[in-house]
Amino acid sequence: MKNKYTTIFVSLLATLAGMAPFAISHAETPLELVIEKVAPRSNVQIAIVPFAGAESISNIITNDLTNLGKFALDTKLPETPYSSDKVTLPVWQHQGVPYLVVGNTSTNRGEVEIKFEVIEVSTGKILQGVHTVKSKNTQQALRMAGHKVADKIYEILTGVSGDFSGKIAYVVETGAGKNKVSRLIVSDVDGYNPVTLREIKGTISGLTPSPDGRKIIYTQQTIGYPVVFIADIQSQKSSALTPYRANNFSASFSPDGSQILFSSDLHGNPEIYLMSVGGGQPQRLTNHPMADIAPNWSPDGKSFLFTSDRQGNNRPQVYRYTFASNSIQQVTKSGSYNTNGRFNHDGTKMTFLSGTNQGAVMNLQTGSVSPVNNAGLSEPPNFSPNGNHLIYSNRHVININSDGKTVSISPSQNGVVKGTIREPIWLKASN
Repeated sequence: MKNKYTTIFVSLLATLAGMAPFAISHAETPLELVIEKVAPRSNVQIAIVPFAGAESISNIITNDLTNLGKFALDTKLPETPYSSDKVTLPVWQHQGVPYLVVGNTSTNRGEVEIKFEVIEVSTGKILQGVHTVKSKNTQQALRMAGHKVADKIYEILTGVSGDFSGKIAYVVETGAGKNKVSRLIVSDVDGYNPVTLREIKGTISGLTPSPDGRKIIYTQQTIGYPVVFIADIQSQKSSALTPYRANNFSASFSPDGSQILFSSDLHGNPEIYLMSVGGGQPQRLTNHPMADIAPNWSPDGKSFLFTSDRQGNNRPQVYRYTFASNSIQQVTKSGSYNTNGRFNHDGTKMTFLSGTNQGAVMNLQTGSVSPVNNAGLSEPPNFSPNGNHLIYSNRHVININSDGKTVSISPSQNGVVKGTIREPIWLKASN
């Protein structure tokens, strides 16, 4: 039998589980991003000389590394070399910029080849040699090539893989009540090239990316029970994973993408279930009088987070289930309302909702918690694939927070219908 908290948690789901010399097609200049909050900037500066043959690619790279990334741009260019052998090193050493990026493009049988170098100015060393990214000669492909170049530069200078060539996905809601329309949108990280994967009259929530960045699982509710769906980004098709006569919601992929965890009241009370993506009989993992919802699989596959009000005081907490021992430990501290824990890329941190309108990040090794403003949408922020950025909604824009600096992206500038933006997630590049 359902207890009084079952209804609370099922309704909670709707808000909880729930940004030239060559004949080259030019990518557009990036959006005018609005920097809302500026913390002390990184001391690491970088000068990016416009790439010979395609300056617009340089604009995309600059936007990724400085607006979305952690670098400060040095805009003073005493010269504009397109390769390292054209650089007058003493001139740049006098300027004091630590790193210099130069590059050029060429075309061959309709394919664009982008060559670039990252130079350590103090020594003149070319870091990791000459790099090459190839692209089709189309606007969309060249934009993605620019993101890939930015990824490589980020990796060279930080030792961490860049994730600018991934995708972001989010829901845009218009109307209310019976007239609510939800659209599942996927776009480039900077908001360009938006595509509608799904449009329904009802609610879409609980977005979670697959480990390879090619798919999204989400909960859809139109008339009747909520159902977990899986969307393929390339084919733009969705299919139901949980066609059971029950409330099925808030799913999470296993690290290898072959299984999902989800919450369902299939046997009367919301519990966490395990099943294969290919189908089959769900296996119940939790069994408690209070509702267990919002599972999130750990990156190492050994445990998962979930939300439950196991203390029975209508102040749910985040718990951790360990597969090897079938044991459960409370992660968040009692006394406040803490829900929807989500791991970062290496399992050392989690985002969660503290109270009903404040996103937060917890260091799972020290227990320290940092607040993140997410405009009171009852949603936690999400990590980017490399864990260095947070993404969340500010109602009508998508916020990306990097090292305390927050940048806002407005999807409507790229033709997406205006509405309330919910649950943005950042997907890994699916190369």
